[in-house]
Amino acid sequence: MKRLGCLLIVLLLVGASVYLYLPRGSNATADNAATVAVLNTAVDAQKGSSDFAPALDGDVVASGDFVRSSKDGRAVLTFFDGSTLSVDPGSLVKVLTLNRLGSGGIQLLVEQTLGRSWAAVSKLKTPDSKFEIKTPSSIAAVRGTAFETNVTANADGTSSATYKVDDGQVLVTANAGGNVTVSANQQVTIATNQPAPAAATAQAPTPRFVLTGTTGLEFAITASTGATCGTENGRNKQELFGCVASGNTVTLREPPAGRYAVLLSKTAATPTTTLTVDAFRGTAREATRTLAGAASVTDLVRSGFTYAATTPQTISEFEPAGPVTSACSAQGTGRVFDGGALEDRYAQLRTFAEANKGQPVAFVVTDADLTKAGNASVPSDVPATVSDLRATIDSAGAHLSGQATASVLTVNAASDVSVGSVDGKLVVRIRSLSATPLPAGLLDGLRAAMEKSFDDLSNGFPFTVRQVSLRQGCLTVTGTTP
Repeated sequence: MKRLGCLLIVLLLVGASVYLYLPRGSNATADNAATVAVLNTAVDAQKGSSDFAPALDGDVVASGDFVRSSKDGRAVLTFFDGSTLSVDPGSLVKVLTLNRLGSGGIQLLVEQTLGRSWAAVSKLKTPDSKFEIKTPSSIAAVRGTAFETNVTANADGTSSATYKVDDGQVLVTANAGGNVTVSANQQVTIATNQPAPAAATAQAPTPRFVLTGTTGLEFAITASTGATCGTENGRNKQELFGCVASGNTVTLREPPAGRYAVLLSKTAATPTTTLTVDAFRGTAREATRTLAGAASVTDLVRSGFTYAATTPQTISEFEPAGPVTSACSAQGTGRVFDGGALEDRYAQLRTFAEANKGQPVAFVVTDADLTKAGNASVPSDVPATVSDLRATIDSAGAHLSGQATASVLTVNAASDVSVGSVDGKLVVRIRSLSATPLPAGLLDGLRAAMEKSFDDLSNGFPFTVRQVSLRQGCLTVTGTTP
């Protein structure tokens, strides 16, 4: 038993020591699940028969689960087909049905009883695939589109659902009868007990961004809310309400005011690259800015600009562009700690926090950082051979795995964790823990030890955490020094 415990400690408590420098995660490969990204705190989830509890990044929700945001909460649900549902403050959604079909398609039915959501739906792969949003008055069905659903309460106790489509088409069927097709730049409102109107109406002209990059330039912008619009690591991210990303053009309806972080990467060799952002009101262009450069292929470059939703709209000059090592570095705010050995980086963070009060700060970790730190932490006096110890980070979370061999026994271990901010405190939660071929009952002591390590991390973390953000290959913790 002592030897087995030692093997597990090597594999997973060593992993816990890696996570002491910042974990996070969940398992987005589950066939019938969606992962949660918390953009602002005060997002709760209710799973099965459990009570509502604070949601963390990397948490998994499946059929029957609720996600609820407070007046300050924002979250993004990412489904296994790549579709996303962004949830605004004061919203309540329930995943009624979420299934992966044998044909490879998806069947999703989400019930939204209050608040505003933004659905960016991947093109449905099979004829039997479905993506539907049900409200108290109607249901919206799509086959690859981007649209907003806003459910508001009426004075008489009923509610109304407004659907605004920015790309593709949505078929809205009223509970009281009839249906209407809503195309791009159209909208429709249906109240409880009202039939569908004969036709949708045009959306009123509103402010919007149009971002255009040269051929071979991949780019994305991230608002101060933490939501991203554009292309990152070859994948469209359409988390911002009104965002449609297509090729080298991105449009964003009613952009929120504030600073936008910009991440650029060249995917093809060209002499120069340019990114232009235009601010329109209806068809009238009110502001324009251009960022030009000559980055090499695969280089990551960070910039930013500030937008004011005035009349006319204004856009600041682009901030000076500079190279970064990861997407997380580009989107960190304030003093960003993203270089050097992980242990040294964490020590520098603590020193900075002690000497600088009330300052914005970001701590960045890559999966290469975690893997290197984990292997360096293997004790030399453990009677086992530890191999293939690695950590990976993606939009679904951070995942640790490894193997230990002693005598004739080989243990393959893995763990996933979720991380987030609850009341300004970094919270780490073990989502799964396994060590084949050992029975699950033997892991209880190890889980307790890991959770204590995570509690120690939370209690000693040197700044107030506002958000934890996961991206392919990296994660960022942002907040303010106390």
